[in-house]
Amino acid sequence: MPAHAAKGAPKYLWATVNLCDTAAAPDTVGIRASMPGNGTGQQLYMRFEAQFFDASRQRFVGSGASSRWIRVGSARFKSTQAGFSFQFAPPAPGAEFTLRGLVNFEWRARRNGRQVVVRSETRVTRRGISGVEDGDPPGTSAATCIIR
Repeated sequence: MPAHAAKGAPKYLWATVNLCDTAAAPDTVGIRASMPGNGTGQQLYMRFEAQFFDASRQRFVGSGASSRWIRVGSARFKSTQAGFSFQFAPPAPGAEFTLRGLVNFEWRARRNGRQVVVRSETRVTRRGISGVEDGDPPGTSAATCIIR
């Protein structure tokens, strides 16, 4: 579907946790994201990062786990979803990790024979998003993931 009505549409720009320490994927957090197209020939890219809650600092910090930039499709379409999963070593007995995702988005256009970034956005994972693909269980949309 062409993206003409979706230009920058916030409802298509999100990140969520769609997998959290399941039987099929233990000690794993899955991050799913969506970005809107704009009806052009631009290319869409995402980079996923897992962050953990540092109790001593009372905030989320980088875990050192991130994906490379992933080309997820064309901006000709209304929106595109993609995801990335991170598996961690299990926490010590009685301990737990609280994780969230951070996703960087880039819209890239070809200019003078090379790709340039024409727009960029960042989102942290949030809950309650409908239409999330590939969740375990289906439809999962969370802000954080606790691995025990």
